[in-house]
Amino acid sequence: MSGGPRVSFVLPCFNDGPRIASSLATLDSWFGAGAEILLIDDGSTDDTFEQAERYAARHSHVRVHRVARHRGKGGAIRAAIPLVQAGLVVLMDSDLAFDRESVQRVLDGLADSEMVVGNRRHDGSYYSVPVHLFGFLYRRHLVGLLFNAFVRSLVPVGVRDTQCGLKGFRRTCLDQIAPALSVEGFALDVEMLLVARVLGVRLAEVPVHVRYESAKSSVKLLLSGWAMSSDIVKIAVRRARGMYAPARLRALAAARRR
Repeated sequence: MSGGPRVSFVLPCFNDGPRIASSLATLDSWFGAGAEILLIDDGSTDDTFEQAERYAARHSHVRVHRVARHRGKGGAIRAAIPLVQAGLVVLMDSDLAFDRESVQRVLDGLADSEMVVGNRRHDGSYYSVPVHLFGFLYRRHLVGLLFNAFVRSLVPVGVRDTQCGLKGFRRTCLDQIAPALSVEGFALDVEMLLVARVLGVRLAEVPVHVRYESAKSSVKLLLSGWAMSSDIVKIAVRRARGMYAPARLRALAAARRR
């Protein structure tokens, strides 16, 4: 879009009222008004939407879209894709667990790649956590390793860290991937990577700096883990039935362009 923002930051969030204004202000301080911030409120039951709207009223480059009912991260991102205005799109968690340098690394990677994925298990990645969260980090890391091993046993995605909450796309690439997406929950990350692999998208992985300041997480390890595993099985079944066949994915993308 001529004269529009160079990059759109998409932040799906749910019941994040106490910190959403701070997250928006931080992202603003990193990239300024030249970047679009698109916040998707996934049917929050607290004051997330009101806090975000209050901030957006004072910042014209911030837009807030509310999903009528809680759908999950995948549903929120799918609702956001038709709304983005920039040529580059960055999906990131609203708690801003990744620092500015990590986000910039994703943007820089899009100069040569169509999709860039943060990798928390990259040799160049590191974590910043207070001592009392060491146990939380260990459990989260272990569950992540087990989940990614489970994913790779069923779905060929070609990356080591499917669930990293920092991913960047050229808009043309995201538009090509979007028509094939169906998952409502956290497993949308896996579906995105599978579709990208099938379509031959040029993908790069980059190291990230992750900060955990609390053990609060939207991913409840048992409940969300079960739902994500169930979605992975559904993706594997859809793949076996040819739903992600290259010809079908290209036809879906072509139909969307018309």
